[in-house]
Amino acid sequence: MDLLEKNEHFWQRLFDGLFRHGGAVSLQPVEIAKKLAKIMVSQRTVSVNHVYVPNVYLVNLNPGDFERLSVFEHSLARELEDYVAKKAAEQNYTLVGAPRVELEVEDELAPGEMRVVARMEEEEPEVVDAKAAASAAGDGDTLIYQAINEAPAPLEEPAFKLTVLEGPDAGRTFLLKNGRQVLGRQPACDFVLTDEQVSRRHCQVEESHDRVLVTDLGSRNGTMVNGVRVERIFLKPGDRLQVGRSVLELQVS
Repeated sequence: MDLLEKNEHFWQRLFDGLFRHGGAVSLQPVEIAKKLAKIMVSQRTVSVNHVYVPNVYLVNLNPGDFERLSVFEHSLARELEDYVAKKAAEQNYTLVGAPRVELEVEDELAPGEMRVVARMEEEEPEVVDAKAAASAAGDGDTLIYQAINEAPAPLEEPAFKLTVLEGPDAGRTFLLKNGRQVLGRQPACDFVLTDEQVSRRHCQVEESHDRVLVTDLGSRNGTMVNGVRVERIFLKPGDRLQVGRSVLELQVS
C-alpha cells in the first residue's frame, strides 16, 4: 500500500466516526479527494512534451456539509492541495501553478452531494520576473542608472473602473489595475461585495493591453454580461456585468 492509499484509509477511518449521525454518514473528505483525482484525469490536456491538468479546484457543497467541514476548512484545503500535487506527480502530469482547493456553499445541492469546477491558472509572470531580477541582482550588488536629459512622455492608457449600479453596494467604484483581480464576497478578494448571492470568489477581472477580460470562477449563480451567462469574455466600456443581485458597469475614467 503506497503513501496516498494510506492517507485515504486514514481519512476514511477518521471521518467515518466523526460525521456519523443516526446511521447516516455525511460527506467524507476522502470522497472529495477521490472526486478531485477523477476531475484531474478527465480534464487533462496532452501537449507535445507534457500532460497538463487543472491546478485550481472549487468544491461546492451542501450548506450542512460545508458547515461541518468549515471548522477545519483551511487545514482540509491544504491537505487536499497536497493530495492533488502527489496525484499529479504519480501520473507524471504537469500542474501550471501551485494547487489550490477552495470550498464553497451551494444551496441547491443535497446532503452528501458535491459539484467540482476545475481550471488551470498560471502564476503571474510579473511575480516570476521579479523573483528572477532579485536573484540576479543579489543582496550586495549596486545598480547604476545613467541619467538622461529628458524623460520620455508617459503613454496615455485608459483607466478602467467597475461602478456598481444595482445591488447592496450600489454607488461603489472599483478601479482596475494591471493583472488579475478577484471579485467576490470573501474579504481577501480584491473587489469585495456584500451581496449574499455573490460567491466568495465569484469571478476574475484582468486588465491588460487596454482590454478587460472577465472569467467566471465556478460561481454558484454564474456570471452574466449584458444579460448573457458567460464563462470567459472580453468587456468593452458600457458593458454590464451581473454577479448575484449586483450589476456593475465597465467605465473609462
